[in-house]
Amino acid sequence: MNTLRNLLKSEKLSLLQYFEEAYKLFNEMIRNDNKDMIIIMVLSLISVLFSKIQSVGLIGTLVSFATLIRIWIFYRKVVFKIEGKKYEAGDTAIVKSFILLGIAILAGFLLALLLLPYIGGIVGMALYSRRGIGVLAAIIIPIVILIAVFIVVTLFILYFIPAYMSRRGSIGETFKYNLFLCQGNRLRMFLPLVILAVIGLLIGLILGFLGTIGTIIGALISSVINIFQVIIISIIYLNVEYNTEIPSEFYFARENYKNEANKAEDESKGIEYISSLEEKKDDENN
Repeated sequence: MNTLRNLLKSEKLSLLQYFEEAYKLFNEMIRNDNKDMIIIMVLSLISVLFSKIQSVGLIGTLVSFATLIRIWIFYRKVVFKIEGKKYEAGDTAIVKSFILLGIAILAGFLLALLLLPYIGGIVGMALYSRRGIGVLAAIIIPIVILIAVFIVVTLFILYFIPAYMSRRGSIGETFKYNLFLCQGNRLRMFLPLVILAVIGLLIGLILGFLGTIGTIIGALISSVINIFQVIIISIIYLNVEYNTEIPSEFYFARENYKNEANKAEDESKGIEYISSLEEKKDDENN
């Protein structure tokens, strides 16, 4: 990982370089460190199979949640692996993953509440309209709205998940840090996501014609794309972080210093803080 880490620290890479390095790391992990990858693939497959059985639909939903949690924890593993840190999927990673899951469920619920009246109006228009345009609008407009909302939200949380899962900041602190990293770096992260989403969509459409077998193959391919996405997002995140002057406001992320100036500043502040505590203790004793 030293070669990759040094490359990420040297300069901001191109889109092609991100895919090349992500592919190399993906292959290396498949061969030598594939436990988490296999778990994600198995969970994805089980989730899809259960979703096909109405009597156990709830179990399929729970398995889907478990898959998301494993994917979020995988961010931590990939970032730590690149940085050469010891990785453990301990309580911190699990708690953070459940917090993310809670936020995702709440956001989905609120979005449904906001769109429900509008969708109801569109459906009503479709039912009472004598023209096909009403039916077409009922199908297309909600989809367009959902896609637009998803894109807008994504543009504001591009660096949030890898930062939250791998650094010590709270939700609020990490979100602000994510917005800081987004400045001038949105397309750097957004374009790979669009490319992978298009690839996944095309593969899903093609395999959709193959029935159950296509569904199973599609689930496995989708999980592979999700794993690759985690890897490339983690690489881009670290590349941007390594090559950005991080303000002291984001102290929790300043373990990766672009230069010694930031490090010296933090060490100086730490010494001053310890000195002030010692002086206060001496005053209390006197």
